Amino acid sequence: MNKFNSLLISLFCISQLAFSQNVKNDENKVKEIFDKLVLAYGSPKSAPQLIFSENPLSSPAIYYAKPDARIVIDKKFIVICKSLNKYGADAMATVLSHELAHYYSDHTFCSDFAFAMRNENKDLSSKLKHQSKSEKIAIETQADLSGLFYATIAGYNPFSIYEELLDKIYTSYNIGSSVEGYPTKAERIAINSKAQQKIAQLYVIFQQGVLAGKNGKYDLAIEKFETINRHFPSRENYNNIGVYYTLRALSLYPVSRSAYLNPERFSYPLQIEEKSRLILEKQTRSNNMESQEIIKTSLLAAQKAFEKSIALDPNYYNSYINLACVYDLLDNPEAALGKIKELPVNIQKQKRSKRIQAIAYYNMELKDKAEEIWIELGI
Repeated sequence: MNKFNSLLISLFCISQLAFSQNVKNDENKVKEIFDKLVLAYGSPKSAPQLIFSENPLSSPAIYYAKPDARIVIDKKFIVICKSLNKYGADAMATVLSHELAHYYSDHTFCSDFAFAMRNENKDLSSKLKHQSKSEKIAIETQADLSGLFYATIAGYNPFSIYEELLDKIYTSYNIGSSVEGYPTKAERIAINSKAQQKIAQLYVIFQQGVLAGKNGKYDLAIEKFETINRHFPSRENYNNIGVYYTLRALSLYPVSRSAYLNPERFSYPLQIEEKSRLILEKQTRSNNMESQEIIKTSLLAAQKAFEKSIALDPNYYNSYINLACVYDLLDNPEAALGKIKELPVNIQKQKRSKRIQAIAYYNMELKDKAEEIWIELGI
């Protein structure tokens, strides 16, 4: 073999290796988007499988409910997303979140992003024929609404690309603008517009809830987040509800002399999903029987909300720390420490975890241990 042929073979091998690496990188990026969306949904259900189709599909993605829940991605769709440059991740999130919405809504059929049902699956086609068009539109509206909402809270902007994405999909997959017995392209755009309006309304409610909480109007803040939860329950919403119930209790909670003299040490490390620490302010608190009842019911409601948040996502560590604060306020510092010990070691070493551990140790009369942690934290 001459040197020229050897060089060609080497270049070919390098090219193939680079191609394989690029494909792997693309799939890893899609998996990263998928994982963020699953986290945003915060469901206790195990995530469906994400599969990259080896053969061309008739649509960008398909959700199969049986025999095992899975979402299959067409590799051509990855190329379409890459052609959208900086909006590629938004486009991929839009499609994946829509399919995840079908899964988490327990739609027991497969869907190809609600564009066109081909005759490739006779069982599916038979089932769909027995559904009215209004029923199909209702299902797709639900999937669009949930899909767009959770794509948004996962950090993507599906609205920035939706109509352009729709055009590319219809063109690339040769889908007619009108498919018998299924939402038309125009209807899908209308569904998207409706979803966008709904999400905009909920976002206003979210902002109102955060503002109410900042102004100490905890009942109003709780009401706002519970309104959002009726539409889209999430671990973050439950966490925030728990925080505001706790703060309502703290607004009436009698301050110990130690906490009054050193409020930094005895400020519970509560945290809402705004990434801002909520500090227990020094103020005069009532100590009558009515206040005590409000404190107790508020703390028990907060405990329930945090537990719900953790049930939705056992790896959502923020609510573990907030729940530990509630246990301590319920005069159960041992349970507070136990909840912190359920966290991974690296999370236990974080400042917020250390702060509630110190308070719990102090309330267990283990003041030397508490002092040791406070000194370590520099407070």
